[in-house]
Amino acid sequence: MRPEEEEWYIGIELGNEWTMVSCYGAGMKEPETKGLVTGSQSYRIPTAICKKPGISQWYLSEKPEGLYIERLLERAIAKEVIEAEETYEARELFFVFLRKVMRMVLPGQGIGVVTKCVFSVEQVDREVSELLLEGSNVLGMKPEQVVIQDNRESFYAYAVSREPELWLYEVALFSCENQKVTYWELNHDKKTAPQVSKVIEQQLGELPEECSERDRAFSKMIQKTLSGRIFSSVYLIGDGFEGGWMKESLQMVCRGRRAFQGKNLYTKGACYAGVIEAHPEKRETVYYCNYKTRKNIFLRVSDKEREYMYSLVEAGQNRYQVQKTCSILLEGEPTLDVWIQSPGKKEAIIESLELPGLEPAEGKGCRLELKIKGNVQEGLQLTVRDIGLGELLPGSNQEWEYEIG
Repeated sequence: MRPEEEEWYIGIELGNEWTMVSCYGAGMKEPETKGLVTGSQSYRIPTAICKKPGISQWYLSEKPEGLYIERLLERAIAKEVIEAEETYEARELFFVFLRKVMRMVLPGQGIGVVTKCVFSVEQVDREVSELLLEGSNVLGMKPEQVVIQDNRESFYAYAVSREPELWLYEVALFSCENQKVTYWELNHDKKTAPQVSKVIEQQLGELPEECSERDRAFSKMIQKTLSGRIFSSVYLIGDGFEGGWMKESLQMVCRGRRAFQGKNLYTKGACYAGVIEAHPEKRETVYYCNYKTRKNIFLRVSDKEREYMYSLVEAGQNRYQVQKTCSILLEGEPTLDVWIQSPGKKEAIIESLELPGLEPAEGKGCRLELKIKGNVQEGLQLTVRDIGLGELLPGSNQEWEYEIG
């Protein structure tokens, strides 16, 4: 999938030490990664800001200079207070950093025309999700413009957005930073429609310092993980693979499969993930992991003479970003039926949620407000409130809470 006319996607790989940013718009063959120096192949932007003493203007820099505040992501999550001539909240400085990074890839019309801004982080949890949602709001983005995912999902999005023959079978990724090698394997369940994809991780250990020993050690890692199986493509990312030391290991990687090496796979993958998110009807696969919702959740509703299924939550959403409010008119018994369906299944389980104490108005029913949020560790929280039918028939404001999904 490629961006359609007037669509614009931003992918930000956000880490504690450094950040990368890319943009992807109509007419571009692939996402473009931006660096602080135009034309440079160095795309890493320190997750830091600095300023000169006595001057209030903050700026980005490749090297520490002046008053230098680094590792802003983890310090913002920890809600640190920072002294730099004045007292600052780390979150405040982190949002300044985000704004400056965003400006590097914004289209001329501004942030309002961004289709999706996708943040790719090492690990998705409640704290980082809340921080990025707050920061996005400060920058002027609407919730529907923002996607938060981990680097594994960015790898998945990058892989499945390329030529079909490059992900027909399994896909492997080796990452090497500070001599430590991590292995990710992307596979697909071809029995479902769309295919369900997942990424499996292994820590393979550290490589020796000496080049020839390092080459032999990595060759053994490749043989152990890839031997006897069919892989369509292999990706090598990270500083640890630089230096021209791969001789035997590179031949082994390329044996019967396509291999690619680079640094900015996650930031480009974040852009591709934005396109997938914006056009779910076109996707051939769906990605699942521990922070994703695993079920489709519906209500069966009627509008005049038409009955249909109203979606509350779609499977595959970031659980921490789920936040939906709607109102319904409940007629009959004080019970709310919620339909829960697994992807690829035709059947659904119906959960009947009792609403004790709810008293429908004679012949008029009850108007209820439904709020669903992803603030439960493995599920979703549904809050139901009786809001009444107006001034003449006010509701009781009674609330009921349920964990679903």
